[in-house]
Amino acid sequence: MRPKLFDPDAVITTVLPLFWRQGYEGTHMPEILDAMGLGKASFYNAFASKHAVFLAVLDRYFSAIDQVLAGALAGVKRRDEAVSRLLDAILTAARDPQERTGGWRGCLIGNTALEMGAQDQAVRDRLNQGVHLLRHHFAKAFSLADVDGRVLPDSTRSALALHAVAGVQGILVLAKAGMPEEEIGAAKQALLLALESPSGA
Repeated sequence: MRPKLFDPDAVITTVLPLFWRQGYEGTHMPEILDAMGLGKASFYNAFASKHAVFLAVLDRYFSAIDQVLAGALAGVKRRDEAVSRLLDAILTAARDPQERTGGWRGCLIGNTALEMGAQDQAVRDRLNQGVHLLRHHFAKAFSLADVDGRVLPDSTRSALALHAVAGVQGILVLAKAGMPEEEIGAAKQALLLALESPSGA
């Protein structure tokens, strides 16, 4: 068999932004081939199908977001700052850098869940992994002490981590729907207030 003349991991990275902005159905094979710089024969030899590429794209997205969120938590010692940094990191990643008007591409987890999560078991399994990843980082944030040195019990951390994931996903859906910037900021602050749990410490 002839060796591949390209790096499959690298070409997955080039096509990730297309799926992120346009979704699965909205991204067509000619665009995928163009973004990857591949002909049909090379593509199908390496990936078999558009669906297989999309699963690889989700994996790459999770890896990238994992690094972003780990970086947001690096060196943070206090719970409120850690949670705020995670929310800011997710909102920043969800912006579309190609939109001069500050448009939103959203979270690929939420976007995909709305588009096809209920229809495709392989995709649904990947989305569950993505949600687990987000919850993991928020749980780490909630494991830190507050300004008074109080630490939350495990059950409270888990519940708040799920609340945080659900809340930020809701904000991103509204952002993609055109919610004004000042209301996005207000929604983030309201979520932070809701996530404060001094009674659970």
